[in-house]
Amino acid sequence: MNRHPLQAGLLVLFCLALLTIITCVPVHAADPVSSADDRVLPIEQAHLAWMAEVSDVEMVAAIAYVETLFGKDTRSMTSLHTDFSKAKSAIGSIPSLSELDNHTILMQETARSFNQETMNQMSSHQGKPANLEAQISKAVNANPYITMKKDAYWAARSTYQLNEFDAWVSDTQNTLNSLQAQGYTVSDTSPYLVRFSSLRPDLKASLNTKDFDRAGSTAVIIRDRSSEITDRIAALQTQVTTDTTADFQLGEAERVIARADRINPQLVKQILDIGDAEPVLSKLKIDVKLARGAQNGGQSGLVYNKLQLIKKDYRDLGAAYRDIAVSASLAPGMADTLMAMSYSLKETADRIGES
Repeated sequence: MNRHPLQAGLLVLFCLALLTIITCVPVHAADPVSSADDRVLPIEQAHLAWMAEVSDVEMVAAIAYVETLFGKDTRSMTSLHTDFSKAKSAIGSIPSLSELDNHTILMQETARSFNQETMNQMSSHQGKPANLEAQISKAVNANPYITMKKDAYWAARSTYQLNEFDAWVSDTQNTLNSLQAQGYTVSDTSPYLVRFSSLRPDLKASLNTKDFDRAGSTAVIIRDRSSEITDRIAALQTQVTTDTTADFQLGEAERVIARADRINPQLVKQILDIGDAEPVLSKLKIDVKLARGAQNGGQSGLVYNKLQLIKKDYRDLGAAYRDIAVSASLAPGMADTLMAMSYSLKETADRIGES
């Protein structure tokens, strides 16, 4: 049975709203989660505003078509569209990513109700799906505000990702300079940073295409190259004190928890049962809390033991996300997000040494 045009339109669009950014470079240890979220929020708002504009135009076109059907009743459709338009107007004033997540879910629910009511009217009053789809497509293609919102999103995303790239290069160069001043030999690593810097034009060109696949593929290449440099720098710092290393690794664990706390609720909304992802995350939180307590109490041996448990938690959580990505029916983009998180968890686990 073919899906109704709106089923293939509105619901799919809204599943994408918070899954569009593939981070080019890793968040630095000194970068608070709240600071990173503040920088990402305008991009997520711009993307949701773009998707909402498309859906708003689709709704108006759907109402106009149903109005032509004999015996129709568009009062419910009009009421739902009014609710949706009000929610769309509020997007720019939402102050945090978590609140934007909740706002998106409400808009999804309104869109879903609108879709259902449209299908009810079409079924009850002999509507022709092909005609409805053609009217919606014509309205979307002719609307200049959709193009404006699309351009605004890509402009915001380009500015963010290029700034993050430049900041990462600058911070990494400062790290190498500091290590060199402390007597470390950085001559083997510096050329890698030079070659990494040369990827900036590729990043800019991919963003200029305004194509999700092209921009995402380039971001993955850049992320992999940055990880290579990070690994080389980590190898230079093998003589760092155990206390400093533990503090860094626990800071990483707290940032992992913050990211997982955003991913898991989105998964629950889509597939309800997320298997081991939630219990493993709960265990990670407990292990990190106990490790922090041991660190504050000067119990370095206990900190080491807890870090080994945290390392296993990372691998278990990564495996849980990977299993969901390959086996569950997910919204577009979510599988890529889970695979990227799984890869990041493996890297983070590998940075925790055995001794």
